[in-house]
Amino acid sequence: MSYEGVNLGFVWVTLRPQDMVMPLTRNILESNAFKARPWMNRFAAALLTAVLWWWSFPPMDFSLLIMVALVPLLWLAEPSTQGNRMTFVFGAMLAAFGFGTWWVYHAALIGAVAGVVANAGYVTLALWIYRTLCRNTGYSMDKKPWLTWIFWISPWLAMEYVHQRIDLDFPWMLLGHAMANHPSWIQFYEWTGVAGGSLWILSVNFWTYRAWMHASKFSVRSWAPALLWLILPWGYSQWRYATYQPFGDAVKVAAIQPNMDPYTVKFDPSTYEEQMRIMFALSDSAADAALVLWPETALPGFYQTGYAAPANPCADQLMAHHRLHPEQAWIVGASTVEWHQDKEHAGPNARCLDEGGLRWYTAYNSALGFPPLRLETDSATPLLYHKSKLVIGVEKLPYPWFFQTVSKVISVDLGGMSGQLGKQAAQVPMNMPLRYPSPRERKGERLQRIPLKAATLICYESIFGEFCGEFVRNGANLLCVITNDGWWGPTDGHRQHLAWARLRAIEYRRDVLRSANTGISATMNQRGDLLDTLGWDQRGLVKGQLRLNAAMTFYARHGDFIGRIACMITVLTLLIAWVRQRIPAKPLKAHP
Repeated sequence: MSYEGVNLGFVWVTLRPQDMVMPLTRNILESNAFKARPWMNRFAAALLTAVLWWWSFPPMDFSLLIMVALVPLLWLAEPSTQGNRMTFVFGAMLAAFGFGTWWVYHAALIGAVAGVVANAGYVTLALWIYRTLCRNTGYSMDKKPWLTWIFWISPWLAMEYVHQRIDLDFPWMLLGHAMANHPSWIQFYEWTGVAGGSLWILSVNFWTYRAWMHASKFSVRSWAPALLWLILPWGYSQWRYATYQPFGDAVKVAAIQPNMDPYTVKFDPSTYEEQMRIMFALSDSAADAALVLWPETALPGFYQTGYAAPANPCADQLMAHHRLHPEQAWIVGASTVEWHQDKEHAGPNARCLDEGGLRWYTAYNSALGFPPLRLETDSATPLLYHKSKLVIGVEKLPYPWFFQTVSKVISVDLGGMSGQLGKQAAQVPMNMPLRYPSPRERKGERLQRIPLKAATLICYESIFGEFCGEFVRNGANLLCVITNDGWWGPTDGHRQHLAWARLRAIEYRRDVLRSANTGISATMNQRGDLLDTLGWDQRGLVKGQLRLNAAMTFYARHGDFIGRIACMITVLTLLIAWVRQRIPAKPLKAHP
């Protein structure tokens, strides 16, 4: 096994760091300075976890560090210890998530704070459950280590599962995300999803901590579980990465990146005409592509539907220009408005336009799909998909029954698609059969009808693994991600967001076409490799040939089965612990 060209096995055997570091660690923790001030070693452990966690995730990408980043956290949560250690656990995770997602404040300060606190709270609760289970059952790493391992992994995996399915969701830095920029390490995600990566990392950390702190001296037997957990998933992934062959019909695609500043230009009506000119010019330069993808909210103004909906000149221009490319499919991000006849016909997220309550509408963050036209007289009425996973504090108010009194504070204006938005119930791909190859390339070939079924993942939606599976189970053979990462500025945010899309490619073995207003537009293959990219603050387009794969992976069929099992085990073990609490347990061996 090697990392950045270094043979890790040679380093381990030759230098034997375990024989040097283990005694040194014990000496430090047992020193008089730390014994006299116990908060010092707890603070040091919390800070070490936060820094190692931060460095493990993109764009830092020292991803191997995540395999030991939780060791200090395990020491803090040691069931046999006394004192208020969970405060330090919470502080460690506040710092870890704060270091990793501080950039969210550029878009919404309250959303950033809520996301960091919620994530830290979920992890702290998971470790509190682990500590409680061990104490109430009397089990420890020395006594029943495999049961203790279950107590460790189950609450954490259950919390990650639940976190993605509640209103207060911001699963940006799940443990399994740490390896996103190393696709050759995580090919097993096609079986397990990101939860499998979290299980991998949790297990390596647990057995490493047990061998390090609970074994009296180094032995192969004490380190064997940690090494096996580390090597087996990695070895399978290396083999799968080297032997995987892509599936599906190959089609030419393009994604445009207009690079409009969302704070000064994007939503300024005086710039709408110039924006359309730029995006039409970029699209025209991709005349040989079968599919052209525009970014999130690319269409200036609002595309309006429903009762007595007013027209949008930019939308009319868009449909007219698409007729100039009748053999192409276009997918365009847009802010849309659905007008309702009256309050009775309006949905739960509808708003009133006037004080008299006469005009009601629902706003959406949407994607418009323009299939190829068989004849110039064909209808250009677009397909519609409305974003379903909405951003906390920007596009939705979590638990409105509770936060209603502060809704005006939490709702942040981000151009044309902010506030309490409507959403779509079902994740159905856009069915747009392609006429391929194009007349420019046909040269006597028989015209093919390739069934493009595009999953349109709008920004935040691309970080939810099982959510994307709904598109795949409904027939999607290509993943299209449209986003506007300009809200965050030139920070880590747009690089992390790109990395999470690579996970979806591996989980579902789907090629990915990604269009960003600004950020990083890209094409990716089914192994999660980046084929072509266009970087931050650049205008242009990415082009390539992607495959339309309709095959289903195990994860596509079964979803987050690891999370569901973890939830059941957590509930069951809590019940067992509640019963065992009434049975006196032997005191656990104390650790510093």
